[in-house]
Amino acid sequence: MKSSYWLWIIALVVVNTGWYTVSQQGATQEINRPGADFSESREGELSTLIGSEVDYEIEHCFESMNGGVHNASITVESNSEVLYSWEGDTDEGCITYSSTAGEGEFVVITIVDEGVETTTTLTTWPMKSAFVTGLIVFSLCTVAVAFGETFARAFVKRKIEQNHSAPTPQIESFSQSNGIWQDPVRPN
Repeated sequence: MKSSYWLWIIALVVVNTGWYTVSQQGATQEINRPGADFSESREGELSTLIGSEVDYEIEHCFESMNGGVHNASITVESNSEVLYSWEGDTDEGCITYSSTAGEGEFVVITIVDEGVETTTTLTTWPMKSAFVTGLIVFSLCTVAVAFGETFARAFVKRKIEQNHSAPTPQIESFSQSNGIWQDPVRPN
């Protein structure tokens, strides 16, 4: 196999590996975090590049500031539908929940007792659903560039060969002198 084909195969692998890496990146939205103003109700958006289903993950941690055990709860709603609900206390540590939902606005309702610090983050993967489509598009574009480069090289080579095979025009030299000009003087 020609070395240029191997280079294009490597380019195809590199392009698609890059696309895989990009499409698997998550977008994190901080709902509540320590040091920021606490809000019982926060709004956000679930969106995707292609399709209507979004993978999401919600992670919440409740920590007691005074050492006691306090109650806490969290509810995630979208279009009046409860996507996730949890009730517990500050001794349960961090909890992570993953699921899939339709695109749209959502509301996170957090209820905690006084003296509880909460950290809640929502992670979505908006480009994950576009992986297969992107894989096809980037592969086709890479192959098109590879064969386009091969055809362009062949076209340029043919044009150069045509220019070299054409008869070269004969240039007639002037033999008459203009009076001012003379042959260069060369040392003996």
